[in-house]
Order: sequence, then C-alpha cells, then structure tokens
Amino acid sequence: MKKLSLVVATMLASQSIIIAEDVKNDWTLNGNIRVGFIADDNDVKGAESVRDLAVGGSITILTPKIDNNFQIGTTLYTSQPLFGQKSDGFLTENNDGHDSYSYIGEAYITGTVFGKTSVLLGKKVIDTPFADSDDIGMTPNSFEVYLVKNNDFENITLTAGRVLKMAGVDASVRGEFTDMTKGDGVSVMAINYSNSDLGLDSQAWYYHLDDFVGTLDVGIIYLDATYSMQIDEKTSLDLSGQFARFQHINGDEKDGSVIGFQAGLGYEALSLGLAYNQASGDIAPINGFGGGPFYTSANTNTMVEAGQDSTGLTFSAGYDINDEISISTTYSIFTPDTVDSFSEIGLGAGYSVDENLAVSGYFATWNDSGDIQYTQYYIFMNYGF
Repeated sequence: MKKLSLVVATMLASQSIIIAEDVKNDWTLNGNIRVGFIADDNDVKGAESVRDLAVGGSITILTPKIDNNFQIGTTLYTSQPLFGQKSDGFLTENNDGHDSYSYIGEAYITGTVFGKTSVLLGKKVIDTPFADSDDIGMTPNSFEVYLVKNNDFENITLTAGRVLKMAGVDASVRGEFTDMTKGDGVSVMAINYSNSDLGLDSQAWYYHLDDFVGTLDVGIIYLDATYSMQIDEKTSLDLSGQFARFQHINGDEKDGSVIGFQAGLGYEALSLGLAYNQASGDIAPINGFGGGPFYTSANTNTMVEAGQDSTGLTFSAGYDINDEISISTTYSIFTPDTVDSFSEIGLGAGYSVDENLAVSGYFATWNDSGDIQYTQYYIFMNYGF
C-alpha cells in the first residue's frame, strides 16, 4: 500500500487503456514493456538489504464494438525476476520473493444497456477511493467487478455494484485473483458530481465489506471535494477536503474516522502542495484495497503506519524542467498517539524520451525517534507499443 505519484504518472502515460476515436471500432492491440529495479539500505538490526530487478509488462486486446455498443477487453500481465537477487517480493510474487508470475488481469465486457446506463462486467483495472490500481510495481491492481453506471443527470454519475476479488501489487497473491473478504466481497454505491464551469469535482462513496475479518462486517463512508480556480494565465489554485468513516456493523462499536485537507498552487511549471490528515478511533482497513485516498500518503508510509489517533502532514513540490523532464520532492511527518513522530523524504524524476519510452526514478528515506534509517531507490523504464 504505497504511493509513488511521479512514477505512477509516468507509468500510466505509457500504459493508457483509452482507445483513440479513429480506431474504436476496430480490433486494437497495445502493450507495455516494463523493467523495474528496487534497492534498499536497511539499517534495522538483523534486516537484510534488498536488490530487486525484474522485467515484465502487459498486452491488451480490445475487440471491435459489437453493434456499436458492447466491447470486450483482455490484458495479460507478467513479471519475471532477473539474476536471482535478494528480493523482498515487491516486483515478483510475494511468497518467497523469487517467483515469476503471469495472469489474465483483465477480461471484461462493457457497454451501454439503455439510455445513459452502462455496465462493466468481469476483471478490470479500476480506480475508486478504496479499491484502486496503485500501479507502483510491475502490475497494477485489478478487480473482479460487476458495476452499473448512469449519467442521466447532467454532471452526475451514479455507480453501484459488487467488487469480489483482486490481483496485482497489493493482493495477497499477485498473479491470482483472490477473495477480498471472507464473505461475499464488497458492495459499492457512489455519486460523483463534476462541473468544469464551477471548477468543482466531488464524490461520495459507500463500501460494505462483508465478513471482512472473522464475522465482522465493515462499512466505509467516503466524501471528498476539490475546488479549482485559475487566478491568472500563469497561476492556479486547488483546494480539497476529504472525510472517511469506518463502521463496525455487527461487532464491537470501534468506529473511526479520518479527515483531510489539501491545497495545491501552480505557477507556470512549478507546483507546490500542502496536505493534512487526522485519524481517530479504529481506522482499519484504512487504505482499503490499494494505495488509499488519503492526502498525506508518502512513497512508503501512510496513515496506516501512523495508526489511530494520529496526524499526518505532507509538503510537496514539483517542477517541469521542459516537456520531457520533471522533478518532484515530498516531505511527510506522521505523529502517532503512542510513540514519537517519524518522517519520510522523497525525491523523484521522470524523463519521457519520446511518446513511447519513459524512464522514472524515486528516492525515499525515513527515520523515527530511534534514528532508524531506511532508504529505498526505485527506477522504472516503460516502453509502450
């Protein structure tokens, strides 16, 4: 459950699933070759350093639209370790850190059933607040879903359905779809409102996790909104707020909540950000199934590591040197209720060689009150075709 915003953005740029208008009614084939390297210098006593190198990627096939309506898609993912390094299993299968894996990560049908009502059925990469792709390793999270969407109302999207299984970077077994709960999966309902004229984007979600642990059902309510304004030709400002409520439905009343605020200022190629989160009560499962939605999430640490009754504060900056090169930095500090605070510093860079090839790197280091240092280095190369 990690965040790696600059690297993720570069990866997604080379692995788009959006089909161009001029080929949407034809068979399409696209793919991505990905090489990843991760290293850490672990100063924790008794812990071993890690060097992890893997090659993999994906191939996606989309059928022509059937009767100009329904379309079928499938994506094969793979990750293969190289040279047998000491691995933590982040890039390969996570049972012993040295296993390759390949699997059908997407196999779905989507289309409009009537009016402005559409369905998505099957296995698919999706992004919702508490079930998201979190594409920070060799394979993103994908989910077995049965969703219905409706856009009858202007600027409003209604979503409802079921999310049952997942595979990918955050799954218990990366190369195999496994149950998300011990019961009947997750039921979801959502309403999204987006109005570009007002500069407003907002969403409200409800997740019901059936038999999440033991016989405990968990409900998650999530709200957020972002207001964007263009101050002048060079300057923009974004203001955001979020709220999450975790409810134990049929167990001990150990409800918890997280609130958050975020501000982002952009001036030409420079961006600055400030984010804050505060958690109280029992906040498990705080990140849900993926990287989670919380504003202060860093590369490795999130509010999960801070725990209940904690706060998080993140400062960020980014700069586009030119159309090909961008750099970023973050500083996050988390303050748990029972132990001293700990912090994380991150530095990132991305280079788009051309429209197909992109290289990105990330450096992160953190420490706690005991001066335990832990440093990680990430390098990813993506070639899209």
